[in-house]
Amino acid sequence: MSHPIHSFTHSLLHPLISIAQIGLGDIAQKAYLPLLATRADVEPWLCTRDTAVLEQLSRQYRIANTFPSVREVIARRPDAAMVHSATESHADIVGALLDGGIPVFVDKPLSYSLIESDRLLQLAAQRGVPLMVGFNRRYAPLVSALRRQTNPLQVTWHKNRVDLPGEVRTFVFDDFIHVVDGLRFLAPGPVEDLNVHARLRDGRLTNLQVRWRTGETLLTGGMNRVSGRTSETIDYHTPGQQCTLHDLHSGVHYRAAERTDLSFNHWTPTLEKRGFVAMIDDWLEVVRRGNHDAPRAADIRATHALCETIVERIELGDTMGR
Repeated sequence: MSHPIHSFTHSLLHPLISIAQIGLGDIAQKAYLPLLATRADVEPWLCTRDTAVLEQLSRQYRIANTFPSVREVIARRPDAAMVHSATESHADIVGALLDGGIPVFVDKPLSYSLIESDRLLQLAAQRGVPLMVGFNRRYAPLVSALRRQTNPLQVTWHKNRVDLPGEVRTFVFDDFIHVVDGLRFLAPGPVEDLNVHARLRDGRLTNLQVRWRTGETLLTGGMNRVSGRTSETIDYHTPGQQCTLHDLHSGVHYRAAERTDLSFNHWTPTLEKRGFVAMIDDWLEVVRRGNHDAPRAADIRATHALCETIVERIELGDTMGR
């Protein structure tokens, strides 16, 4: 099985797009800003209440347009905005941007509350404005290559961390949502026969496993937040074939017991392996098209709704493994 490797070539045929990056914390500085600041088709703007960070990043990337508030960003009318602030702030910031008619990309999750997520999705539809949630694993080359395989029989996705038990809702929506959305991406369709198995310690969630069926495909997702190491493994089975991916950057493909190693060139950047490059490419195309995408919105809602159901099952004690 082959996998695509995205290049860093950026077309100069497109007009310059101004994109305001709101919230300049760890993920913005490690992933999004380095990518946007090197593109010939993007004019990045910076927005944060932290004036020291604003000044430092402005100098580092030679970015002139800086703003201490979202209100000032909206007044200047960028072509689009990317929201990297804390999840608790998403509803207010994303809502204000959408109400102003500005296309929005927001880091997952859209909100901790399905009610709030629905409000934002409805607002985007009413304003006819694009809204995208950043699920980078969909764009990781090794993962997106799996999606092109047909007739999955079984998909398993495990994402583990060391000594990080958490409050149920934040555990599910901040982290386990990657597993939920990844499984839905690899085997789209209605969720049938959902089972939730959870283990809590002193009221904090340590282990979670879910299983459901989509048609003839069995999907299993797990997260152990008291594991011995941080790891992520995906197993994808089709008739006569198995693919196993490790941490998004390597894997093996078996067909009739013959093994093929899946890997990248040594020079392939981490952000490309993890899907951020392709995700930004897609986001810019969304901005250029400029229209609200109802199927994309429905897909966003489906992931958040499934996470909400998982949280409710755990909170109501409708699980095994307690």
